[in-house]
Amino acid sequence: MNKVFTLVWGGHLISLLGSSAASFALSLLVFQGTGQVSFLALVLGIHYFTSIYLAPVMGAVADYFPRRSLILICNLALGLIALVLAVVVINSIDQRIFLILILIAASGAVNACLTVTLAASVRQIRKEADLTRVNGLTSLIENLPVFAGPLLGAIVYTVASPSVIFLVDGITFFASAALVLLVVWEDKVEGSRSFRPFAGALSGIKWILARRDFRFLQINFAVNNFLVGLGTSVLTAYVVTSSSEADAQWNLALVSVSSAAGLLLGSGLVIIGANIINRRWLIGGGILVGSLLGRVLLALSISPFLWAVCSAVRNIGVQCTNAPLTAIWQERTPTSEQGSVFGARRLLGQGPFPLAVISGGLLADTIFTHDSSFFGLAKDMFPRFSEAGGPLALMIFCIALLEVFVGVTLLVSRSVKKLSLAPGE
Repeated sequence: MNKVFTLVWGGHLISLLGSSAASFALSLLVFQGTGQVSFLALVLGIHYFTSIYLAPVMGAVADYFPRRSLILICNLALGLIALVLAVVVINSIDQRIFLILILIAASGAVNACLTVTLAASVRQIRKEADLTRVNGLTSLIENLPVFAGPLLGAIVYTVASPSVIFLVDGITFFASAALVLLVVWEDKVEGSRSFRPFAGALSGIKWILARRDFRFLQINFAVNNFLVGLGTSVLTAYVVTSSSEADAQWNLALVSVSSAAGLLLGSGLVIIGANIINRRWLIGGGILVGSLLGRVLLALSISPFLWAVCSAVRNIGVQCTNAPLTAIWQERTPTSEQGSVFGARRLLGQGPFPLAVISGGLLADTIFTHDSSFFGLAKDMFPRFSEAGGPLALMIFCIALLEVFVGVTLLVSRSVKKLSLAPGE
């Protein structure tokens, strides 16, 4: 492993640890400070909105400007945003929600630029013809902080204050920027291209829409990501409010760490079973198992330990779905068009997610409440929904059933069956 890669990605690992702790603290702070799922959903939705919708544009930026300079600037900008957040959350946040939303939106946009720039810089930093091992390592770096981050956030949240967590987050970004300053690599911008950040995104969208099988994939995963978004903020509120065992922050940390463990375990299972299990079964089965065992079972329980198991199973399913799906796109997309197509894929597939996060919060505060007639009917049929967190449990349960439908659709689909075969078969 060369020095440049070690310092750049080592710095990124440090900043991801701070970001993971800060994200944990922000979710807990916003929900406990406002008492409303809709506010939490709005904060999360704004972050996802800017990071997803601006990703194709930021990809064009990463191709136009020197990547080392962009990585440095993005780290400095994210560090400044974290420090401002540290000041904002010192006192009550009730009157500062609008400012927090602006800071979160800016953070999502800069983070999108940093993410795509780091991914694009790997080929410059490492010259191997086969980058599979290197990309596996970068994936590991991106997932490891999710273990320690929530635990760090829970500890600091308990013994100090949320503002300290954001201060630490800012320091980690400045440390990452300092490490980038220590290294130099060949980072020339080729030619005198005109700066057209939207052209690549448009061509990628056209490529996908012109192919029936890929259109089918995008429609189904857009629906699935919408359903996942509906439950994102609801799950946080459910974990925080629906158990009398331990403190809210420790229950949330347990679920977050277990989710991260599921991602790593899922990666290992895919490596072992990639040549044994047909990719169609991994793609559809991952969603099916993740929704049944990872969400339906979670909604029917008030045990933090079982929540942890369900969260791990959920993300094992996510990895079983995503890894072979990404391989299909890599195999069947021309190399010269992969940047624009992958950016368009993220936009089309994940585009509904931010809107769903916000919608999920509104549904939780209006439809899935103790006073609604819909909830009254459900709790008469299922006694579990009469217990702690019943309305939120019902919402998670309903979303999971819709996810089951998506998983079954992918399992029986001819398009997925055809795409799952290696090219030429």
